[in-house]
Amino acid sequence: MNWIKQTYKDGLIIADTKDPKHVNKIVHGIRGGYQVLLQDVGEVLDPILDNVLNKSLIKTGKSYSVKVGDDEVDYDLKFKLYITTRMPNPHYTPEVSTKVAIVNFTVKESGLEDQCVGIIVINEQANLENQKNEVIQNIAQGKQDIKDLEDKIL
Repeated sequence: MNWIKQTYKDGLIIADTKDPKHVNKIVHGIRGGYQVLLQDVGEVLDPILDNVLNKSLIKTGKSYSVKVGDDEVDYDLKFKLYITTRMPNPHYTPEVSTKVAIVNFTVKESGLEDQCVGIIVINEQANLENQKNEVIQNIAQGKQDIKDLEDKIL
């Protein structure tokens, strides 16, 4: 979320789902071609946004419009909508998942620790890191061999 705020310092509209006027802010962003950050979204998105998420644009001459609720709003092609949630592992419906690109920015401490140790070992003793990678590959190959043999036996 901070990355979006820093990238689009100028022209970023922040809308919160708890704010009753968040749809008006999104409409303003659509008309003006601004970037809109919709914060704290739950697992269910407002149905008013369906046409925006689908990019169901209506072309009239050289201009575009989109239906938001009952209103038809002029659509600027520079408009971008970013949606964030505070939920650690949201489960969105397949309909929502096909409409948006979901990016998980959650960092696990153990994964980060493994990456840091790997970088240090590469710099200090590269041969140990190579040996570790070979052992991991051997284990994976051994598991595959076991599975193949089990399938063959059955």
